[in-house]
Amino acid sequence: MSKQMKGLGVGLTAAVGTVHVVAPAQPLPAWGRSSIGAEAEMDRLRGATAAVVADLDRLAAGADHTTAEIFEAMKMWLEDDGLLEIAEEHLNEGSDAAGAIGQAFNAFAAMFEGDAAFEERIADLQDLSRRVQAHLAGIHLGLDLPQTGRLVLVGEDFSPADTAQFTPAVVGVITRAGGPTSHTAIICRARSIAAVVSVTDAGSLVDGQTVLVDPVGDRVVVDGSITDATKPLEFADTDAATLIPVRSNIGTAADAKTAAATKANGVGLFRTELLYLSASTQPSVEQQAASYAEVLAAAPDGPIVVRTIDAGSDKPVPFLNMPHEENPSLGVRGFRLIVEHRQFIADQLTSLEAARKSTGREVWVMAPMIATVDEAAEFAALARSIGDFKVGIMIETPAISMQVDRLSGVVDFVSIGTNDLSQYLFAADRMNPALGALLNPWQPGLIRMLAKIGTDGAAAGVSVGVCGESASDPAFAVVLAGLGITSVSASPSQVNVVSNALASVTLEQAKAVAAAALSGTDAASAKAAALEALAATR
Repeated sequence: MSKQMKGLGVGLTAAVGTVHVVAPAQPLPAWGRSSIGAEAEMDRLRGATAAVVADLDRLAAGADHTTAEIFEAMKMWLEDDGLLEIAEEHLNEGSDAAGAIGQAFNAFAAMFEGDAAFEERIADLQDLSRRVQAHLAGIHLGLDLPQTGRLVLVGEDFSPADTAQFTPAVVGVITRAGGPTSHTAIICRARSIAAVVSVTDAGSLVDGQTVLVDPVGDRVVVDGSITDATKPLEFADTDAATLIPVRSNIGTAADAKTAAATKANGVGLFRTELLYLSASTQPSVEQQAASYAEVLAAAPDGPIVVRTIDAGSDKPVPFLNMPHEENPSLGVRGFRLIVEHRQFIADQLTSLEAARKSTGREVWVMAPMIATVDEAAEFAALARSIGDFKVGIMIETPAISMQVDRLSGVVDFVSIGTNDLSQYLFAADRMNPALGALLNPWQPGLIRMLAKIGTDGAAAGVSVGVCGESASDPAFAVVLAGLGITSVSASPSQVNVVSNALASVTLEQAKAVAAAALSGTDAASAKAAALEALAATR
C-alpha cells in the first residue's frame, strides 16, 4: 500500500514527479564584535544591502507578476531608513555588521507576531536578514536546480527569492512548515504548481522517490500516480449573483487596487496595522486620513469594513511605548488598548471619518479582540460619537462567541476571524507546525461554533461575516453560507473562485452541504462529507 502524508493542499492542480530534497543553506557565521569600527561596518552593511536589492531586481526581472510584486514589497524593508537606524545603534554598541542587521530585522519581525495575516511576513524579513548576512560572509544562497525533468521540491519552506529560482522542471512543492498564506502557497497557486504545505513528516522523503502531490486531497502519496489524484470540484466562471456577498481582505492601497480588479463586493477586512508599525511618532489625524482616503478610493465598489488597529506588545507600535508581555497573544492587544490609549483609537476613528467624507465611500468599523458585551458597547458608543459608520466587532474569542445573541441593539454586525478563533478555541499556537491539524477550518468544533454564531446573529438581527482565511476556500465558503453566515471575505486571489462557487448553489443546497459538514467527527470526514454533498448539487 502506498504511503500517504497529510498536509494542507494549495490549489487544485495535482502532479507526479521525482523528489528533489533542497538541503538547508550553509549556516551563517555567529555574530561577533567589530574590529574595524562602526563607520567601516556601516559601509559594509550598506554595500551588502545594495547587493541584495540588486539580486531581488534581477530575480524580479525574470519572475511572474505575483513574485515581482512580492519582491517590490520586500525591497521596501531593505530601503527603510528605520532598519539601518536600528542597525546603526547596534554598530555604535560594538556589534559587527551581521549582528547589527540581524538584530534590526529581529526588531522589525517582532512587530508582526500574533496576527495570522502578518505572521507569514516574519519569514520574509528573516529571509532578507539571512541574505544580507550571507552576502557579508560570502555565502551563496542559490538553489541551482535542474532545467529539465519533473521535480517535486521538498524543504522546510521556500522564500520568494527561492521560488523565483524555480525552473520549468519544478512541477510540485512539499514543505514541512508554511501555511495557506505563506509565499510558497501564494506563488505556487499563482503558477499552478501543485503544493502541499505543513507536511510534518516531509523530512522522511529522499531524492529519487516518485510522489503524487495531491493538493485537493491534502496529501502526498509516495509511488502514487496521477490517476490517484483527488478530483477537484469545478465552478463555472459566471457573473450571476452570489448567494451571499463576497468581499476582499486588504492591507494596503496596492491590495485595494488588486481587489478592485476582481468580483469583490467591497472589502470585508481592511487591516490598518501597516500605517503604524514602523512609525516612530504617532501620525497626525491628517496624515492618517490621507492614507485611509488613498485606500478607500482604490477599493472595489461596496462597503469597506475597517478593523481598528490590532496592535499590542506582540506587534509593538513604537510611539505607544508598551511593555513586554510573557504571552502577548493573550495580552494587551486590539481594543484592550482603550484603557491606556483611548485617544489613539479615537484619532484613528476620526481619521476614518474624514476619509469617508472625502471619498464618499460606505465605511464600516469594527474592533478586534473583544471579549465581553460591555467592551462591544463601549466601542460602539465611541465609534458612533465620532463618525457615520456601521459599527461591529471581531469575533475571535470563545467568550464573545457565546454571547452573540446579546448583541442586539449593541452593534450592527460581527465578523469572525477564524484564524484567531481557532487558535483560542483549540489552545493551539498558529506558529507551531506540530499543531497544524488543530487549526484546520474543517475541524468539527470550529464548524459547530460557527453554526451557533450564525444562528445567534440572525436571532439578534446582527449580520455575521467571516473574514478569516477559511473563507478563501470555495467549498468552505458554501458551508459558511449554509450555516447562516451573511457575507464572506477572501484574499484577492481567491475572490473570483469563491464568487463562482457561491453563485452556483441555492440556499437550500448550501444548507445541505453545511449539514453534511456538521455530520463529520473529524476534519477529514467533515470535509469529505461536505464535498460529497456539494458534488451532488452539480
